[in-house]
Amino acid sequence: MSEAWKKDFPLTSEEESYVTRREFTKFMALTSLAFFLGTVTAAARKLWKRASWNSPAAVRVTNVDELAVGGYKLFHYPTEDDPCILLRVDKDRFAAFDQRCTHLACPVYFNADDRQLLCPCHNGIFSAEDGSVLAGPPKRPLDSLAVSVSNGEVWIQSAELEDT
Repeated sequence: MSEAWKKDFPLTSEEESYVTRREFTKFMALTSLAFFLGTVTAAARKLWKRASWNSPAAVRVTNVDELAVGGYKLFHYPTEDDPCILLRVDKDRFAAFDQRCTHLACPVYFNADDRQLLCPCHNGIFSAEDGSVLAGPPKRPLDSLAVSVSNGEVWIQSAELEDT
């Protein structure tokens, strides 16, 4: 009786796990197509965002006389949910950055003695001059904002659209 079922089901367990070239090629083609479509979708989304992005209007932050050299002022730009920091680096030079650390978005604070922006969460240190990373786990510099001075007032406008 055991011989009858072997005639009806002639496959052995070794042959059951065998994958044919046609099956493998089909799997690879479908996987490649899925990755290609995902990449095209991501690129199209990024291009759409860039094409439809409108630069927020410039905002007056403070008067030049209200901010001492080595001082700072906190503000929100472009929305109330985006904390930023304005620094007076020199007599005639200002710098503005997004106040969120690029590592884990903890707020950075200004250390005037060392002229650095410090992140207390993981000891990230950024340059007050350009927002570049000086130490710690952050890999990217702080996002900077364009600063202009007009008629004794300090104005902020977002820099060009960054990669998001």
